[in-house]
Amino acid sequence: MTLLVDIGNSRVKWARLQGNEVLGEQQAAVHERWSAEDWLHTLFAGDPVERVVAATVAGSAGAAALDAAARRATGRGVEFATTERECAGVVNGYADPALLGIDRWLAVIAAWHHVRDACVVVDVGTAATVDVVAADGRHCGGYIVPGPSLMVGVLLRGTSDLAARHSGSGATRQAPFADNTRDAIERGCRVALAALVDRSLEDARSLCGGSPALLVTGGAAASVALHVRSQIEMIPDLVLRGLARWAAARRT
Repeated sequence: MTLLVDIGNSRVKWARLQGNEVLGEQQAAVHERWSAEDWLHTLFAGDPVERVVAATVAGSAGAAALDAAARRATGRGVEFATTERECAGVVNGYADPALLGIDRWLAVIAAWHHVRDACVVVDVGTAATVDVVAADGRHCGGYIVPGPSLMVGVLLRGTSDLAARHSGSGATRQAPFADNTRDAIERGCRVALAALVDRSLEDARSLCGGSPALLVTGGAAASVALHVRSQIEMIPDLVLRGLARWAAARRT
């Protein structure tokens, strides 16, 4: 059995893989300051694991702690996914493939295999990313912007008057436009991200032709999806699905 682990900036998601089948739903937790013991007791409880395959965008400390836990549990180190020119029929669109974030790469792989057609892939977390994939599996590039919470935080840190007004107001109605500062900032940031998603889908139609699918994932996706006007499909475990594809391509 293989343990799949997706280490994000603030949360870790994991699932177990038996053959080519992901068993059950992904699990998630906040991993800040986890020790090897924390990783061991949280991820390795239950049936024995023979192989650990992980993707991380959170730096070296969490990766090292997970690797130490894996060696104690399985006797083997973690296989960390890397971004390359091609994987599982998907071709990286970056001039230097290694510079594409592993979370984006895995989400793109999973999305294309899910629809086998052109698609726009949106991942909303600490950062928000948008990627376009052509019908033939060619990655066409994308965008990276702050996620909703980071966007709000940057605005408040840079504007002392807005920060004071934000702390003293709250939600009062669900009309299209906010009637207090807190809602104006928080809803405005979510609507801005939703507008980027809709515009990206429009541009993808022009680039790829046809009607690309819009696939959305990430811990903060639901708050943005409410404001997206286009038809979307939510896939919470998209990165783990891509990690499963990556692991299958390198099964030893």
